[in-house]
Amino acid sequence: MKLIKGIFVIAVLAILTVSCDQTKKEQATDAAEQAVEAVEEAADKTADAVEATAEEAEKVIDSAAADAEKVVDSAKAMADSAIKKCEGKCSKDGKSCDGSCKA
Repeated sequence: MKLIKGIFVIAVLAILTVSCDQTKKEQATDAAEQAVEAVEEAADKTADAVEATAEEAEKVIDSAAADAEKVVDSAKAMADSAIKKCEGKCSKDGKSCDGSCKA
């Protein structure tokens, strides 16, 4: 009888050990899968943030370039206007814009 009880106890312990190992393996697998999903989500969010930042930077650069172009065009227009006003004409004080007229 003791032998049968001992074999029964060993069988039960073996079954419990195997099932616990499988449960632990499943839990470890689930944890690993969750970690992989978390890393993938973080990578996706980072990629989205980088893309959004790049788009905003491109908009800012385009805006700054447009503003700079306006400033250059305005400066050119002012310079052209000043040159047209001064060509060949002496001002009231006897000097032309380039200093070549004499009273």
